[in-house]
Order: sequence, then structure tokens, then C-alpha cells
Amino acid sequence: MNLKELEPPALYKLVGYLGAVSDFIRTGELKWYFDVRLVEYDEVVSDIALLVKVAYPESFPEQAQIKECSIADLVDAFWRELDIGLESSYPSSKIRRSVTERQVEMWDYLNECVPLEGSRIYEYVTSAVRDEFGSGGITGNFAAVVLNESHRRCVFLSGGDCD
Repeated sequence: MNLKELEPPALYKLVGYLGAVSDFIRTGELKWYFDVRLVEYDEVVSDIALLVKVAYPESFPEQAQIKECSIADLVDAFWRELDIGLESSYPSSKIRRSVTERQVEMWDYLNECVPLEGSRIYEYVTSAVRDEFGSGGITGNFAAVVLNESHRRCVFLSGGDCD
């Protein structure tokens, strides 16, 4: 399987949006970060673990739980992981409200990279500390694959908090 990195303007818009979210949700010593990669592939993907391994050679998808999910599941996973790292003195409801007010932009940018209609979404959960794709941070880990077979495109999205 061959992957080709793509860098259309929509990817930069998505990265910029997530960077702004990262700055906004920073609490104390911890900062949430995101990594986004857009790739085009040359053959039908029948094994998501293999796709992750090709894109991230230092990952351990054989140790990860990879499950198909919906956009709503993906959003819930993000908030669940983000809530782990938030300090009790900074209520997550305030962050959620501020981030959610602008999240339409994020979905628009993501949709420009990989059309969401017809896409399959996979949550990638691992406990491997050194997983290049799914090991997000000290207290939160978030990783997902958005795959659109008809366009032969895939977005890898990961994040977590670090000090």
C-alpha cells in the first residue's frame, strides 16, 4: 500500500482551527495538541490496522482497539479524553460551549479534505505509551481515522495533552 501526503488549503485551515482550539483549552502546565495528516492511497483498504502501520511505522495497531464509529461517537470520545485533563477549577462546560460554537468550521474543513458523506470513521484506542499515532498525552489520548474509499483519501487525526 502506497500513501501520498496531501496538503490542500482545507488541511491548513483545519490545522489552524485545531491550533486555535488547542490554545483556547490550555490549562495551567498542560496544553492539548492535535496532529492531522491527509493522505491519498492506491488500493482498497480492508485492514485499518495496516493502514495505520503504513502511515505511522512506529505505531502498534496490533495492540490497539480500532472500532468503527459515527461522528457523534468521535465527538464524545474527544470530549471524554479532554475532560480527563481539565482542571476542576476551569469548568469543562465553559470550554465545551466556546469550542462547540465554532465547530461547524471544523466539520467544513474536514469535509473539504475528505468528504464525510460516504466516509467510514474509526476510533483508535491504545494503551501503548510510545504509539506514534495513538499515544496522545499525559492524561488524554485521542486518535481517529476518517476514510473515504470513493475518493481514496484518509485523514488521520490525533491529539492529547502534554506539558
